[in-house]
Amino acid sequence: MKQLFLGTALAFMSTAHAAKMADFSPYNFEVLFTNPVCAEYKYDRPVLAEDGTTLTAKPKDVYCKSGDLAASGERSISPQYRLIEWTNDAKTKELFLAYLSFSNKPVADALCSAVKRGVKLTMVLDSAPEEDATGNALAEGLKKCGSNVTIHYRGQRNGLGYAHNKIFMVNPEDKKEVRVVFSSGNMSTGTVIHHENWNFVTASPKTHFIQAHLCVREGMINHGDSKKQFSDFIATCRKAIPNSQETDLQTFFVPGEGKQAFAALRDLALKSTRVEATAHRFSGNFIRLFTELLANKQDVRLITDDDMYWSWKLREDTGRNTRIEAFKVLPLRDAGLKMKFMETNHPQVMLQHNKFMVFELGAEDAVFTGAGNFTSAAFEQNFENFYIIRDQAVVKAFQAQYDRLWNKLATPAEKMPRQNILP
Repeated sequence: MKQLFLGTALAFMSTAHAAKMADFSPYNFEVLFTNPVCAEYKYDRPVLAEDGTTLTAKPKDVYCKSGDLAASGERSISPQYRLIEWTNDAKTKELFLAYLSFSNKPVADALCSAVKRGVKLTMVLDSAPEEDATGNALAEGLKKCGSNVTIHYRGQRNGLGYAHNKIFMVNPEDKKEVRVVFSSGNMSTGTVIHHENWNFVTASPKTHFIQAHLCVREGMINHGDSKKQFSDFIATCRKAIPNSQETDLQTFFVPGEGKQAFAALRDLALKSTRVEATAHRFSGNFIRLFTELLANKQDVRLITDDDMYWSWKLREDTGRNTRIEAFKVLPLRDAGLKMKFMETNHPQVMLQHNKFMVFELGAEDAVFTGAGNFTSAAFEQNFENFYIIRDQAVVKAFQAQYDRLWNKLATPAEKMPRQNILP
């Protein structure tokens, strides 16, 4: 059964006659990582690590507080800075946003200014946002900026999970150039002091990549009331796109294409000499995939939030992770999984929220990334957008980021505090 399933996915990915993104003009792909700049937060007393050494502070630039927002967000390499820059661009005439939640005040201010100068703004948000206690008040407030603001609410009905897409489109109807942002982060502090990856693509509307995102936009606005309705529309819409998927930037949209997405990444993982993964949530197929890779004696590394570690050690749900989840993931260390933790600020819900996998394949490495967690719901029920990247310049940027996280920021289990004490 697995072989048939995999074959279906590979047929879906067939790109024998497809072009690369760079074969079209314009084309630019910039990946930005939040990499927050945060103060060093010291414990009020010495804390012992698991190996007996003394810890005096949380890792700098890993553990952050809301007071670090400005220093991180105002840098020209910040995803938030780039989002505002694209919003403020005089060439921007229309914007489409799809996110789980919207709680970013600097971006909201830029959007309001854009609306006032005549920019059309359409947003799709989840029906019940979980990050902002005031719901979607900030997004709804944008309607006061002008009459050219439309907000749709999707998800959590008729078999659908969260509306968990993370898409920002500039001038989707332009005939020469369209900009697309896809990310691991929500339109929240996820642009600044969560640990996230944000991908900024400028491309020709002739590309399959852009046309597929136009399908998603139309699908979420007018065909997003049930899993079947959305899935059927995406399948029909994508079949009508003249060009095949570009070989260096492939898209998968859920619901509808989750099985293909997972089978494609599984195929890459099984061929890899090393798999480097980082995510926040895990279940189902990913636990089985890691188990399969470890049984094959493959080199597998995983970076996750320390919420996972404390859920395991304290045997209770911590932050955004669960005890049940932790007891599926951490035992894999006994099978050879190499694992480190990002010591983030769980009381303030500041997370290691990156979601990507790097596949070392020899001649041409690849990256899998997107909006969804590494859970069954993300590949079956939610609205999600996933990508396989083979643009080698972009892949190298992801590899360098993973090295930075692994070697400089993440904490091995033996260096974790013995107690869940916060500064």
